[in-house]
Amino acid sequence: MALLRANTEKKRKEEIAKIEAKKNSAIAKLKEEIAKKYADIREYYTEITRTNMDMIQTLRQDLKTHIANQTKTNKERAGQEAANNDIMKPME
Repeated sequence: MALLRANTEKKRKEEIAKIEAKKNSAIAKLKEEIAKKYADIREYYTEITRTNMDMIQTLRQDLKTHIANQTKTNKERAGQEAANNDIMKPME
């Protein structure tokens, strides 16, 4: 009877050890998968951020160029208006 109980207890402990090993293996596998997915997501959003920053810099440079061209055009227009006024004054 005692031998039977010892065998039963031994089998139960072996089964528990197998189940725990399987559980620990599954947990490790899930941790690896989650870490990989997290790294993928992080890389995805890092790339989006990098692309957006490049776009912002390009648009800022385009805005500076546009403002410079606008200023140049306004100065030229003011010069033409002054020249037109100089021509029109003697005619009046």
